[in-house]
Amino acid sequence: MQKLSLTLFICFVLTVNAFAQTLRVEHLVRVKGQEETEIRAYGIVSGLNGTGDDVKSLSPLALMILRQLANSGVQVPGSDVKGISGIRNSALVEVTARIPGTGARSGDMLDCTVYSMGNAKSLAGGVLSMTTLSTALRMDENSLALGMASGRVTIEQESSPGVGRITNGCRLTADFMPQYIEHGLLTLVIHKEHARPNLANRIAEAINFDPEFSVLPTAPARAINSNSVAVRVPPTEFGDPMPFLEKILQAEVAVPHRVPKVTINERSGTISIDEGVEVRPTLVTHRNFVAEIPAAEGEEEEPPQQFLDLDTHLKFRQMNGENATNLKLKSLQASLNALKATQQDMVDVIKILHKQGAIVGDVVYVD
Repeated sequence: MQKLSLTLFICFVLTVNAFAQTLRVEHLVRVKGQEETEIRAYGIVSGLNGTGDDVKSLSPLALMILRQLANSGVQVPGSDVKGISGIRNSALVEVTARIPGTGARSGDMLDCTVYSMGNAKSLAGGVLSMTTLSTALRMDENSLALGMASGRVTIEQESSPGVGRITNGCRLTADFMPQYIEHGLLTLVIHKEHARPNLANRIAEAINFDPEFSVLPTAPARAINSNSVAVRVPPTEFGDPMPFLEKILQAEVAVPHRVPKVTINERSGTISIDEGVEVRPTLVTHRNFVAEIPAAEGEEEEPPQQFLDLDTHLKFRQMNGENATNLKLKSLQASLNALKATQQDMVDVIKILHKQGAIVGDVVYVD
């Protein structure tokens, strides 16, 4: 494992634009209920050329799942699951698809991902048999069947032959529409990277003073806490709340800074990083990379959270008495590139930093 021995001492100074920027509410929040829903199932990929599962070496759990599939009517090669040994032309897999937060209708087509659950060497060239996807891995009275998946598996990364993708491989068999209104309220959840003590109040005020809503008998919006705003929906809008919600999201908010952005396209493996995206202090370990960015002098240092890399040139500038700011994410990218990290390494690092709340900026995933 490569360890960057020089510790980065950074004077963390967050620079704030002196001029407020106007953003729409939709750029700062998500609507509660507007989350992606993953549907999944176990299935069988067949047609493999000697790269499938060896049943003699499968784990007890994998064997149990195969028997359950056979008992439920799924066409498992060999009624006693012994048929997939020897020629290794089939594999047990988990199939997943994601329904977008905006919902979807019966008949819509979604991409699905296929993961080997056994000991298959590769899923390349295999075909997923018809598989029923639901809100739980095993169908029961509490799970909802939402899609049917099948098709030829494509391996997108040679380094992960046990993971494949089927473009438009899942057809939804039922409508799945998110429920936004609860007890007459819409809840706006502020993105973690934007959360600041006064932003919830700013959003509520922007809605209440917007001409679209200022005519209502009472102010519809109020800040619940620093992370969320509740908006009361007029009873006349309950039947079709979408136009009302659209107006809420279009309301404009003055924020005291520009929100820099990281845009990631995982399918193409491209990353776009705005110049202003910064990284808060943390410790990073990822595969062969280890680096540490401590807190600035006078700041309380948080416990290490497992992650990051550095800009060694900045350390020497600081030792010479120069002012410094948080490490720029572009500097981290340059450091990883110098260590011959892959683009996937960089995507993995950004995802974990985002999850930890260590990125000062917005992270957007596009397809």
